[in-house]
Amino acid sequence: MTPNLDFEGLVNLRDVGGASGVRSIRPSVLFRSETPQLMTDADVQRARTQLGITRVVDLRGPRGNGSGPLAAGGRGVVLDFFEIASLVQAESDESPDGFLPAQLDRAAGVAGRFFEELVANPGATLVHCHTGKDRTGFVVAMTLAAAGASDEEIIADYERSAPVFATMMTNLAAVGRAVPESAPEFARDAPSAKGIRALMHRLRAEWASPEDYLVAGGVDRALVRAVRRRLAAGC
Repeated sequence: MTPNLDFEGLVNLRDVGGASGVRSIRPSVLFRSETPQLMTDADVQRARTQLGITRVVDLRGPRGNGSGPLAAGGRGVVLDFFEIASLVQAESDESPDGFLPAQLDRAAGVAGRFFEELVANPGATLVHCHTGKDRTGFVVAMTLAAAGASDEEIIADYERSAPVFATMMTNLAAVGRAVPESAPEFARDAPSAKGIRALMHRLRAEWASPEDYLVAGGVDRALVRAVRRRLAAGC
């Protein structure tokens, strides 16, 4: 996979599909990033005109204070990952290695809500949280799994956040948006290769398919299949 897109304010922005990403996924449909609040005016213009981003899904809920100018004009959708996940009573491991696999017990509904936005949007969709690796990591992994991507493709996409993590944390601190010291350990640490692998191993070991996992978690089967049609390169 190629490096992330070269934007002025963002270092963790990428097209999840196509030749630069997961080849089994269509290009220019799904993008992921850290908070777009770091974007410059030139970045916003480029994201709209060159990338074709017409919907921005912020997984932070109201605590994120919006996605910035890219979400203006009705493009922005706010989903509160932790509020939606907390509707399911389950323990969540907050360690860097444990956060992602623990979300299988509680966050299928978050993926389902994101699926609705992705399928309804005819243009490109950008999904993000604060650093674009934990909440975004889970949602994108489930989206790719639903679309038929292999485990290694999903893991490789996730790990593209690791080389830019230190720079991203510096950039956030420089504009007063640093991850606070009081945040859970997983939020302050670099992307966990062990965590994403544990997520995919557990998904395959405990459910017959990603579709079955999502349906068991309350996601409509027709919606899961619509995601596959929207994203899978062969469909």
